[in-house]
Amino acid sequence: MDKPTPDKQVIAGKIRAALEKRLGTLLGCNGRDLPKMRLGELVHLAFLLWDGEEIGGFNPTVSAILQLVGRDIMWAKVEEPKSKEEVVVN
Repeated sequence: MDKPTPDKQVIAGKIRAALEKRLGTLLGCNGRDLPKMRLGELVHLAFLLWDGEEIGGFNPTVSAILQLVGRDIMWAKVEEPKSKEEVVVN
């Protein structure tokens, strides 16, 4: 019996949520209030801001995330949700 293939979008969402939470804590805000960034941008920002070995090495981390979610998902543009004023109801 074959193992089920993990859903790359689900994995990316969980990684994104963890990074947004950690960045929010570091920056003193709610992670959901941060601008929507590509997953790769969040990884780069995390390494820029963190001091120490708490999150591991940059190259192995990026390599592992790329293996889990792929280049397309890692660098996919994230659309900002529309504000209530922008939503048009017909």
